[in-house]
Amino acid sequence: MRDPYQVADETFVIPDDLPVPGIGMLPVNAMVVRGEQPMLVDTLAIVHRESYLERVFELVEPEDVQWLFISHEDRDHTGSVMQVMERCPNAKLITNFLGLGKLGEEFEVPLDRVHLLNDGETLDIGDRVITAIRPPLFDSSATRGFYDPLTGVYFSADCFGTVLTDNVPFADDMSAADMEEGFFWMNRANHIWYHHIPAALIEEQAARIRAVAPELIVTGHGPTYRHDPLQVCDWITRISDMEPVHMPTHEEFEQALAAGG
Repeated sequence: MRDPYQVADETFVIPDDLPVPGIGMLPVNAMVVRGEQPMLVDTLAIVHRESYLERVFELVEPEDVQWLFISHEDRDHTGSVMQVMERCPNAKLITNFLGLGKLGEEFEVPLDRVHLLNDGETLDIGDRVITAIRPPLFDSSATRGFYDPLTGVYFSADCFGTVLTDNVPFADDMSAADMEEGFFWMNRANHIWYHHIPAALIEEQAARIRAVAPELIVTGHGPTYRHDPLQVCDWITRISDMEPVHMPTHEEFEQALAAGG
């Protein structure tokens, strides 16, 4: 269990990770945005549930939480979604129509506690108005990130993630070479259809993020980008010309098991 860390005024990342055999580890991040109407962002994976609930409610009282923003329905983002809704009686779940449908495959989501927020729409959460901005690449059709103009933080869901060999909170804690290697592995492996998308379309989405000029980019799967955060928009537009990541065959998998992992 790793301690939460502050990235901006009243804004905290709750970090954890999942193993990627033979590669390293995949960070898994949730957020807490305190303020007039406190908002939680994603809820880590099921395996993180106990420690997530312990850490998140050290930062904010359950009855104070007004919003739970779910970027998309994948289980590494929704591991405690219903536990949060049960413990936070005043919270509304922020999703979209597709996300609501996908969450409904597993959960009985109370519909009177749902707020649908589509790409490009805004939501007033008291002392700030957040804007939903879909990242350039995503693996779920329900994905939205969001921009918080009060702190300058953009949350990018899966996009801009990085696999690591060691846990670090900020991208500048890594060497540039390690950062790029982990970045391009993660963004090719997770968004496996990327090479079917023209670079111009990826650039078009990246331009939307550049337009709001975030001071920080927090990703669901990597360290926080605080120095020149928009460099990741430049990196992501280079991905179209790259070869797909090789995924292990069964024979390679057996060989890895025989070698001890």
